[in-house]
Amino acid sequence: MRRLAAPILSLLLALPVQAQTPISEASGNWAGVSNQGFYFLARLSRNEDKLRLSIWGGAVDGVPTATGEPEFDNAAFELSAFATREALEVIDTPDGSILQVVVEFADEDAEGRSVTQLQYIDNQYTVVGYYHRSKFYNPGGEPFTKECEVDLWKMTATEDGVSRALEPVGFEALNASDWTWGAAFDRGFCSRTE
Repeated sequence: MRRLAAPILSLLLALPVQAQTPISEASGNWAGVSNQGFYFLARLSRNEDKLRLSIWGGAVDGVPTATGEPEFDNAAFELSAFATREALEVIDTPDGSILQVVVEFADEDAEGRSVTQLQYIDNQYTVVGYYHRSKFYNPGGEPFTKECEVDLWKMTATEDGVSRALEPVGFEALNASDWTWGAAFDRGFCSRTE
């Protein structure tokens, strides 16, 4: 029985590490090109069929290391099922850095891309933009594409070329801590495909 217990224990100890395999890392300074703000290190890892977004921040003297508890941790930020590419990207602007979570996917129905944009504003990790495009294969018919781009600074959404104003929401409603892969659709920013 002892011989069997050791390999099983080793396997169980290895499983959480495997479930949290880092996929992508990105770092920057929330103040953008001026580097006058807080530095951060963001990590994307797999959490079963979801993507976990973790951010270590608060350093003013350089990029923090991924030790200790992250300042931000969302275990179900995006889906990893059917993903063909999962990456973090940082866009530096004069007004601050934007962290992008990019997921490209393909399954039996469609292929596409989603990009969620975050900024650190007033001590909150805030979702400031979202983009989603799906090209549906449509067996027996012509393929068609659905596209939605959301600017949460301006509270506008453009779906398939048609723009509309979104209902204003409170600052707390854009907190990235409870954002998930379906949030833009659940909150009415983008319309679901029928």
